[in-house]
Amino acid sequence: MSAGLARQNDGIPPVQYLVRLAAVALAYWLAARLSLNLALVHGQVTPIWPPTGIALVTFLIFGRRMWPAIALAAFAVNLPLGPSPLGAALIASGNTLAPLASSELLRRAGFRRQLDRMRDAVAIVVLGALLGMTISATIGSSVLTLSGSVPMSSFASTWAVWWAGDAMGVLLVAPFLLSLVHPSPRRLGWWGSAELTALLAGVGVVTYFLFENQYRLEYLVFPLIAVAAWRFRLAGAAPAALIASVIAVWAAVNGSGPFASETLLEKMVTLQAFNVSVSFASFLLASFVNARQQREEISRLYASASLAIAAKTDAIDVAAHELGPPMAVLTSYLAILSDGKLGPPPSRWTSILRVMADKAWQVDRIIGELVDAARIEAKAQPSSHAHIDLREAVQKAVDRARPRVEVSGARIATTFGTGPVPVDADARQIGRILDNLINNSLTYTVRPPRLKVDAITQGNRAIVHVIDNGIGMSDMERAHVFQPFHRTKDPTFSSVPGSGLGLYASRKLAEVNMGRLTLERSEPGVGTCFALDLPLAMTKPVR
Repeated sequence: MSAGLARQNDGIPPVQYLVRLAAVALAYWLAARLSLNLALVHGQVTPIWPPTGIALVTFLIFGRRMWPAIALAAFAVNLPLGPSPLGAALIASGNTLAPLASSELLRRAGFRRQLDRMRDAVAIVVLGALLGMTISATIGSSVLTLSGSVPMSSFASTWAVWWAGDAMGVLLVAPFLLSLVHPSPRRLGWWGSAELTALLAGVGVVTYFLFENQYRLEYLVFPLIAVAAWRFRLAGAAPAALIASVIAVWAAVNGSGPFASETLLEKMVTLQAFNVSVSFASFLLASFVNARQQREEISRLYASASLAIAAKTDAIDVAAHELGPPMAVLTSYLAILSDGKLGPPPSRWTSILRVMADKAWQVDRIIGELVDAARIEAKAQPSSHAHIDLREAVQKAVDRARPRVEVSGARIATTFGTGPVPVDADARQIGRILDNLINNSLTYTVRPPRLKVDAITQGNRAIVHVIDNGIGMSDMERAHVFQPFHRTKDPTFSSVPGSGLGLYASRKLAEVNMGRLTLERSEPGVGTCFALDLPLAMTKPVR
């Protein structure tokens, strides 16, 4: 076995891959040989074909790479029965392509193998069984009629039996196998197992007696199947539907009960109407119960999470309330010392004071980010909208960043129009957004920072651009830039303090103020441009 085959099979060891192929092929072949005892057309077309369900589950679990096992097993089954080796190969290709196409359709539809949603029940019926199995029915019936094994006049009935048999193999066998692969997370215990066994035995007995009379009462078994689906979800629905359908097929093959006086086509219509009804109803009911249980669990988790978030928000608020005043005092005293209001500081203190002011500003910013993020999660973001001039908010943010600008040797250029840029917003929250954008621009750069900040009007919108000459972002970073706790992976900035909540909180604060925060452009090594977009307010009338 070459290394190429191992790569072809997603890194699975060759021996393990061959064992899987052999096991699947043997299971397919054995199921096919047993099913041929129920053949209605040409000794090889049956009203239920379990190998199709085996093939579909194989493709869903192990992927497309298992197609050789299905193809070889199908060829081995059809070779003694087919009109010729070429005909058997063509029929085997249809037997392989149909479940393979169904598995791809289900994957594209977002199918979950647990069958715990109503959409999954609908998908396996429509995409997995009814639609996908037209491929095998069309190829197989065409081969039999073109080879002369089946008269051309019987093409429609042969196609109907073939399609129905493959569809029933999907509807009845695939869910049963999936229920074994993905058992219910809740344990039945001995009492639950006994109850399920009794229910399944009751389904079998009732179905048998209903199909042994002429009164067309076969649908009276539905209440028992519904109870099995309601009580045990897929673990009860799948085997109950399979038992009822197998007994119905046996009655059709032997011409008993409602099938006694029917033609082949009438038998197929009666049989498949019953089988589809049984499988569809049982899976939908099981999925409905699962969905209801999940909604209840989600509601409980949501209530618990809401309490936890509220407690966390209260704790952060308390911490911020306790830390805020000391930080404000510290920042004020540092500003007094730096400004020389108590006398000019010694020259050797100047750089130290600037660094201390910068670090105090960073701590204050991190506290603010944590408070904002906690309140956003708790949906308790207070706001006090007022009529403000966005130019003044930008200028105040630039002034707040002045200590950092002086320490880093940065330059910030502001551009304002001649007229005001009025918005109705919370001044504190808008200030927080601008602080975060300016701080990021001053931090994430490997050269002296150069920022351009403007406040302009465009139509009925007020827009602030923050443009820098920083490190920029890759496509992957741009996709995650507004996610909580996201930070750059650049090792150069691994020691930069921060929570990774600044841009996340800023975007949420922009939305609270009926605005948008977007990343307009970013290029690695060149820089980044963020845009804060707010609805323009009507200018206050002059009194």
